Amino acid sequence: MSDALPDELERHDIRKQVNRILRDLGNPEPPIKLADVRSLLSLDLQYYSSSDPGLVSELTHRFQLIAKKTIPDLGRHLQLALSKSKLCAFWVPALSRIMLDGDVPEPKHRWIEAHEIIHSVIPWHKNFLLGDNAQTLDPTCHAVLEAEANYGAGRLLFLDEKFNAEAKDLDLSFKSIKLLQKRYANSIVSTFWRIVEDRNPLDPVFGMVSIHPHYADVGSHDGPNPWRYFIRSEAFARQFSRISSETVYELVRSHASRRKAGPIFAAQDTIIDDRGEEWEVELECFSTTHAVLTLGYTIKERPVVVQVS
Repeated sequence: MSDALPDELERHDIRKQVNRILRDLGNPEPPIKLADVRSLLSLDLQYYSSSDPGLVSELTHRFQLIAKKTIPDLGRHLQLALSKSKLCAFWVPALSRIMLDGDVPEPKHRWIEAHEIIHSVIPWHKNFLLGDNAQTLDPTCHAVLEAEANYGAGRLLFLDEKFNAEAKDLDLSFKSIKLLQKRYANSIVSTFWRIVEDRNPLDPVFGMVSIHPHYADVGSHDGPNPWRYFIRSEAFARQFSRISSETVYELVRSHASRRKAGPIFAAQDTIIDDRGEEWEVELECFSTTHAVLTLGYTIKERPVVVQVS
């Protein structure tokens, strides 16, 4: 996942692709079956093991046999794909095939598969993936592609506006997140993400996925910072653009209890918007032991106190 958000035009185009899939599937009820999506799109799914030293040569040989022709430099392209950002899956356009690393924990498979499905349906992605020109290898270009695929995956797994409508009828809390997690059969992290971004973009809401301030092994990840993702609704990003990841993690650190799993804290604090005005925020933090999730949203603006001498 990436906490970047595609711009409005790209989001509109991606949602058109997702809505076409949902419409062609008869607008299913949650949870969506990804096997049905792959069948509709004529996509194949195959597992591989990233720990296999002969992976690239084996995959190259198999793909050449399946394609019944030589695909120029396929081995080099596969090696490049596997080396990019520690990939746990990739899409091979020439074979309409999604390759998923079977060594990745199973709870992550659903999100990863949806991510690769979206790569396959966004028309402009085919020109960039498994390529080696300067534009493709540009980290900024790669980040844009990943953000677009993540956005589409979220829209697909949560049935676009259906999730938003149901989420608005529930309180903004981890109790609601866990209810929706079960209904849509997705991970708690992806459900948390959708609640923050999509429940109501007009509400200033933020979320953080991080390590536990008291236990570095709880929520540990490969990044250099204690937080992994800082997620914001459109309203929060617009009204509180100066609030940084560091600021939010400091809120987590200052309130965190020493519980390792389950509810970590519920508290109120204050943040300052771009106009310098102070707002009270409600904070709730929950640990899965694999990730510490902190949900925050504004309650009310604090009145300015003027001293009169």
